[in-house]
Amino acid sequence: MSTAGTGSQGGGSVSSGKHPDLIPREFLRVIAVWSIVPAYLVAGAFLGWVFDKIFHTFPFGLGVGLLLALVWAVHDVIRLRDTL
Repeated sequence: MSTAGTGSQGGGSVSSGKHPDLIPREFLRVIAVWSIVPAYLVAGAFLGWVFDKIFHTFPFGLGVGLLLALVWAVHDVIRLRDTL
């Protein structure tokens, strides 16, 4: 027998038609903030390393790539904090 449309799904019902949050919003904020900085740093380091390999300027391209990545990461973390 189907219980679709009756609102009783065993553990409880959601009467407003919205789906309950499976992952708390605060946990998602923490994950977002803590994953931005390492991801940007890896991308900046890789692009700086490629620049160094092409133009033989090691370690200047790597340093510039890391600094730019850090600046953009801090900028995006601040922007994300303001929007959440």
